[in-house]
Amino acid sequence: MVTISLQNIKDLNSESLCESSSITIEKCIIDHIDFCSLCFSEEVVIRGCVIHKIDMLSTFFEKGLRFENNVIMGDAIFEAGGHNAAPISFLGNVFHGVFHVFDCVFDAPLIVRDNIFIKGTDLLTKEGKGFDNSFEGGLSIDNNLGILNVW
Repeated sequence: MVTISLQNIKDLNSESLCESSSITIEKCIIDHIDFCSLCFSEEVVIRGCVIHKIDMLSTFFEKGLRFENNVIMGDAIFEAGGHNAAPISFLGNVFHGVFHVFDCVFDAPLIVRDNIFIKGTDLLTKEGKGFDNSFEGGLSIDNNLGILNVW
């Protein structure tokens, strides 16, 4: 198990994490989360952090993701990811930039609750081109502020 707490982090990426361990990151200031092309085999928890930028392209969270009570200052990208056997949850976060969610497959529940999307998210956008998000495991959306189908 990896726990990172009370740190200023410039880049959080594959060089600073082990994809096969459960990971908890809490109360940190993070310039950039770069989880591109990573497959986490254990649960990832990111809680109570201030994050400037997030890139999660082709990022799989097999045992789930708990993303709770964070403040995201810039855009967040979650593209061609998901593929989770356990829930992925976004709870109580404030997204100042756009939260892009594109071409993701959620095999277990996706829970989106009590978030603020200042510039919106395209989570529920339907383009009909085969790249829409898929919620095979179910979708729970409750008490969010902001546009959920921004495009």
